[in-house]
Amino acid sequence: MPKFSISRSQVIDCPVEKVFEIVRDLRNWPKWSPWLIADQECRLQVQDDWYSWEGEICGAGRMDVIDEVENESINYELNFLKPFKSQAEVKMAFRRDREKTEVTWTMKSSFPLFLFWMKKSMMAFIGMDYERGLLMLKDLAETGEVPSHLEFPGREPSPSFVGVGIRGTANLDCFENEMGENLEKVRKHYPEGEGFSVYYEWDVVKGSMTYLIGVKLETTPGVIPDGMELVRTPGMEVYVVRHRGADRHLGNAWASGMMHGRSKQFKHSKKFPPFEIYEVEGGKDPVVKICLPMR
Repeated sequence: MPKFSISRSQVIDCPVEKVFEIVRDLRNWPKWSPWLIADQECRLQVQDDWYSWEGEICGAGRMDVIDEVENESINYELNFLKPFKSQAEVKMAFRRDREKTEVTWTMKSSFPLFLFWMKKSMMAFIGMDYERGLLMLKDLAETGEVPSHLEFPGREPSPSFVGVGIRGTANLDCFENEMGENLEKVRKHYPEGEGFSVYYEWDVVKGSMTYLIGVKLETTPGVIPDGMELVRTPGMEVYVVRHRGADRHLGNAWASGMMHGRSKQFKHSKKFPPFEIYEVEGGKDPVVKICLPMR
């Protein structure tokens, strides 16, 4: 079976004792788990040294604490039961850096033979999950809460609309600033209207994406500024995931939508790419509506 190892790190502005305590208490894991956030009906059993889960979105499994060194490391055994059986070795390592803490989350496991052809993409997705989880852990430790809240309205009609935007290709590690700057450029010409983005291509292995970000318009414009283009979005049925909170956690909504698709909550359509609508921009609690075209 194809073996793999994944490791991601995050620096948290808290003493190592505090971070270790949060991670060691398994009752805290639902607050920063990159998977449980997608499954609000997931059934959990939590004890001092293990917890188990079972849900339509997350599947089923159990994680046991095997050994630990206080404020240094925790080793776990992870057993997945659904959607397929597998086992993994997981480690959380903590390194003191004055009053800060570097947390490193590592997994060693293997893929089933029937998934060998997806090894690179699955490793990329799991790595992104770890990054999302560590970012939530960082907020939880530093502020006491995670500013990322999801709603799953499910199937909704999405009316057709026209808009003008800027197309670009960006690295997945740093696309937020570029997209924000492009939206501001569009708003200089079209200050009114709801913001939106269309995501034409994702390459998680190479870590890049092609997108268009712009503004909805009431009518089709006669002249489009240089460097911008017109987008016509047809009416369609979409599967909606709504995110409220800091934009840095928006990946939780996209990953959750993909998880809902994989668990057959809906069927993707390839007739139009996924897109997002900025229902509330800026401020403390921006609201973004993720729209996944259905068939």
